[in-house]
Amino acid sequence: MSEPEVERYVTELFAPEDAVLAAVRASHRESDLPGIHISPQEGKIIHVLLRAIGARRVLEVGTLGGYSAIWIVRALPADGTLITIEASEKHAAVALDAFESAGVSDRVELIRSKALDTMRALTGPFDAIFLDADKAPLPRYYAEAMRLLRVGGLLLCDNTFLDGRITRASDMSSDVQGMREFNRLAATDARLTAAVVPVRDGLMVAVKVTD
Repeated sequence: MSEPEVERYVTELFAPEDAVLAAVRASHRESDLPGIHISPQEGKIIHVLLRAIGARRVLEVGTLGGYSAIWIVRALPADGTLITIEASEKHAAVALDAFESAGVSDRVELIRSKALDTMRALTGPFDAIFLDADKAPLPRYYAEAMRLLRVGGLLLCDNTFLDGRITRASDMSSDVQGMREFNRLAATDARLTAAVVPVRDGLMVAVKVTD
């Protein structure tokens, strides 16, 4: 099978979308949001990982239209909570509608603000933190995430490959440099055990092993 066929096979068997998720993804297109939300495969991987650690309190940085948040909150117990941060009023409005349609509004707190300012004001511990916002400030997000994350918790980050730009030495744009530094920090920090799952644009998965 070709790679797209394998991807379709895995998605259809292991990560099928229900009507709610499919409608939320469609709402991204209808609202003219950028097509940068996670894939169903990524959503299912994150969902499984959160269930594996028994996550109850999760932080997401970068809500977009709420697609990833729904995958996350569905992995949490009935009394679990997700805090998700989104700077764009337009994106936040789409996300709030998505949470309502998915029936998870009571377990999601959406904060409309700059990510770094909000992270600095938060108090941990969190069981998992998913970073999926702008890439240039990622090293600063990393520092705050490590402060907020409990030992045994998950640090997750999307777009580790940046469509292959991450390996182009000539690309010195701010987003690529931010992603490179984040990857270096995650790979070399003795407080973490990290790996990259080569799904879609690369999903970094790490466990905080010590403070």
